[in-house]
Amino acid sequence: MSKFFNTHTINIGEKKEAEPFLRKYGIYQDGTTPMYRDTDGKLWAMSGHSHMGHIAVFCGTSIDNLKELYPISTNFCVGHADYAFANVRYPEGVKARGSIWPFGLYICPTTHRFFCFFHNESGWAGKGTAYDSFGPCVTPKYDSDFRHIGLMHSDDEGRNWTFDRWVVTSENVCFTDRYSPEDDRVIGQKGDVICLGSGDFTFFDDPNSDYLYLIYNQAFVNLEEGYWESCHAYIARTRKRNDGIMGDFVKYYDGSFSEPGNFGKETPIIGNAWHTKFAYLKKYGLYIASSTALNICKKGGPICADYMELRTSKDLIHWSEPVSFEKDGKKFGWHYCSLVPLDDKNPIAVIEDDDFAILLNHNGTDSYRHDCKFIKCD
Repeated sequence: MSKFFNTHTINIGEKKEAEPFLRKYGIYQDGTTPMYRDTDGKLWAMSGHSHMGHIAVFCGTSIDNLKELYPISTNFCVGHADYAFANVRYPEGVKARGSIWPFGLYICPTTHRFFCFFHNESGWAGKGTAYDSFGPCVTPKYDSDFRHIGLMHSDDEGRNWTFDRWVVTSENVCFTDRYSPEDDRVIGQKGDVICLGSGDFTFFDDPNSDYLYLIYNQAFVNLEEGYWESCHAYIARTRKRNDGIMGDFVKYYDGSFSEPGNFGKETPIIGNAWHTKFAYLKKYGLYIASSTALNICKKGGPICADYMELRTSKDLIHWSEPVSFEKDGKKFGWHYCSLVPLDDKNPIAVIEDDDFAILLNHNGTDSYRHDCKFIKCD
């Protein structure tokens, strides 16, 4: 187990706007911002979500000079269950509905095909068809609607997107015995504590292996008491390919990657961590995970504590205990936190030396940036 933060700390720079991911440009980022550097050295990004402002594609050479190129278009609609996602149902057989939140970007090194992994929920922006654990809704009660991870691709550098499929689904189905959106013979989740599905994720292209990873959350909510009992981080992977195809994902379960991405069992790798995101510290030969601390508590308390925790690992599975930091006398961080390099050459998930930036945002807010540095303790 790594003990990096026994000998190192972080110097956190001053807060500044993270151009161009700002509401004044119509960008309401909700989740960590997906970025990827292609084989030509260009840094690409996507930001926004489909029911507030617009989703756009950005390009530059580093996070210092990203510029919006164009809003995206999709050849499928979102929203109403009768039309959304090209009528491709969730793996459970339930009609898909609601919005897309882009959380992961990958560019095939050979074909230059863009892949976007996105978060989806059943309880938001369903145009009259949204539902949560209790039934039809406008806003999900206790945030108790259901998550899936979807995949779409683009062959014109992100201008136009085609929906592919749902790539990660919980072992637990996306409704309860209190309400079935299809009223068919599938048995809904029973009991007072139910799983809200797989989502709220990040993407990681491991520079040291042949795999791409999705690091996702599963929350378990107590429907009677109205609070989340747990919200752990899980991991699934697929082998990298060079032919413009994205393979299926395999979940980590009981010590190995052995269960299918849809309906497979899963074992958490980090307990009670929100929106965990990985980077690789090249100088130190370590992986680092940023996440937001959670207040798993009784009814009425906030779910997220909205400060950052960091952990380190040598294998992506076994992680050190979390550490947090203060700035100006307060716990540092926000709802979504990610570590990114400052240079114009490394993959976006590789921090070569001690200098890097931390990007922060909340749900649909402006994004902010702190330039930071690892410092060895005296």
